Amino acid sequence: MTDPFKTVLEMQKAMVEGWMHSAEHMMSYWRHWIDLQERLVHQATAFHRGHVEIDDGPSFTGKYGKRRFDIDPERDV
Repeated sequence: MTDPFKTVLEMQKAMVEGWMHSAEHMMSYWRHWIDLQERLVHQATAFHRGHVEIDDGPSFTGKYGKRRFDIDPERDV
């Protein structure tokens, strides 16, 4: 007759090994996702504009293209 405890222990061992493999894959996916997020944030900080002159309203010293809602087609496209 077969030992019921041996089969139960083998089943539990197989379940734990499967759980460990799935947890390992999940952690590697999370690590990859965090690396991608870090690259995205680095890219966003690397290509930002350092200084943008924004005029607050109409004035004698205000220039076209430097007001809040004006765009520069050569720079903003």
